[in-house]
Amino acid sequence: MLTPRTVRVTLTGESLTTAPPRVAADLEILLPGNDREVKRHYTIRHARPETGEVDLDVLLHEGHGPGAHWAATTRPGETVRFVGPRGKMELRPADWYLLVGDESALPALCVITEALDPGPVSYLLAEIGDEQDRVPVRATRLIWVRRDGSPPGSPHPLAAYLDELDPPGGHGRAYLLGESRAVTALRARLPRLGIAAHDIFVKGYWNAKHDD
Repeated sequence: MLTPRTVRVTLTGESLTTAPPRVAADLEILLPGNDREVKRHYTIRHARPETGEVDLDVLLHEGHGPGAHWAATTRPGETVRFVGPRGKMELRPADWYLLVGDESALPALCVITEALDPGPVSYLLAEIGDEQDRVPVRATRLIWVRRDGSPPGSPHPLAAYLDELDPPGGHGRAYLLGESRAVTALRARLPRLGIAAHDIFVKGYWNAKHDD
């Protein structure tokens, strides 16, 4: 357990001994369901191709979804079926970076900030339920945004901080990760910051209408 709501699961297999995956690539975990197979995607937090291992940091959403149940109950030696690594995101040069997401995106946000060149400024706005959700993150300017009663999946807590952000000039790139509708709504606020549409990467990790 990395936090009261985040568990690290380490997988090993021969297919994981290839070259390191792309930044913030994920595995598609195949889980048994009531009447059909269930798929859940988790970012690869660390990859060790020399030993065929990857670490997945899984957020235990509220509710009893199959992903949260698997991460909370799986034990050493169990077999897991998966597809991947998979991923399309690319880190391209910029004068500054903006990274925004909720706690479901923290593994990817950590990977991205660790892969960035040390020169450009990186702003990270990370939404959390409470202080216990914090994990070590490498960023030039890090802001933890507590929901303080707002329901998970709402864009409002992060939007308030985005509207007050005063980034440096130059070429900026943005990465928005988290609840699908929330990151879409937040994207509409980025033109004010001078970030062009083709410099914005958006990825939805979960849907507030469904358990994990």
